[in-house]
Amino acid sequence: DATDNRILISDQKVPPDALAQMYNIADCTINISDAEGFGLATLESLSSGTPIIVNMTGGLQEQVTDGEEWFGIGLEPASKSIIGSQEVPYIYEDRLNKKDFMDALRKMYNMSPEERKKLGDKGRQHVINNYNFVDFEKKWVDLMDSIHEKYGSWENRKDYKAWTFEEVA
Repeated sequence: DATDNRILISDQKVPPDALAQMYNIADCTINISDAEGFGLATLESLSSGTPIIVNMTGGLQEQVTDGEEWFGIGLEPASKSIIGSQEVPYIYEDRLNKKDFMDALRKMYNMSPEERKKLGDKGRQHVINNYNFVDFEKKWVDLMDSIHEKYGSWENRKDYKAWTFEEVA
């Protein structure tokens, strides 16, 4: 029960039904990762109608806004760097300013429940419009069909040259 203004933080794996309940009772979901690729938790939050506070990095940028509407609070990084290695050519590390983060928390906290609901409702519609399974499945099938049409099937691939390995003594 989190109705006594507590903030709950967990590092444990949570079953999907419990996650859905948590998203539905939360005022917002926070993801201020400095190197986030996409941010599934924030997408899940939005699909539950719960607004988000995010670092404007990676895929979080397109989750918090569609360029016109906002579905939470997006924080611009205070510093940006690119790191990498042979295995991972590059990844952005975007760090936030503590004051900016605290200001975002205060802004969300000071919103009325109606204002947070409005953000959450817009976020849910954004998820339905842009991340639904029907469209995803169609795009996936269309992609596979276009690859098959262009290159053929596994057995009769077009423009494919097989490699062979031979032992050299």
